Amino acid sequence: MITAPVFRRALPAEAAGLSEIAFAAKRFWGYPDEWMTAWRFDLEVTAAYIAAEPVAVAEWDGVVVGFVGLSTDSGKRYLEHLWLRPAYIGRGLGRALFAEGVRLARAAGETELHIKSDPNAEAFYLKMGAVRVGLETYLLLGKHPREVPLLSYSLR
Repeated sequence: MITAPVFRRALPAEAAGLSEIAFAAKRFWGYPDEWMTAWRFDLEVTAAYIAAEPVAVAEWDGVVVGFVGLSTDSGKRYLEHLWLRPAYIGRGLGRALFAEGVRLARAAGETELHIKSDPNAEAFYLKMGAVRVGLETYLLLGKHPREVPLLSYSLR
């Protein structure tokens, strides 16, 4: 048994499997089906995204247990995805995924990594060294107030 995940570049053919991991991980927080449906576009991983952006999968004992992916928007580099299969949460793999995301951003020459965090994940990112720089507030499905922490992680 290995003690750390092995990272490799995600393959476009893995898009559906990575989407399943993202949905399962988000569902871990107990969100209602209606909310999960509303987030479908945000959670879906496409082959085009994998081909265009830095995306790495984490394999542990030969099983893809999670993935991390970056994106660029308005000239800023974002941690777009960081998801683990729920059965692997709490084993230190999230920390390893975050470190891989940081490595990918540094390799791309970035000096700052932006994160729109699920409220349930904010404490994790703060523990990793990110700082809160704002808060995005919106009505989910036009009726559920939602506050999303905006974080920044210095890559210097």
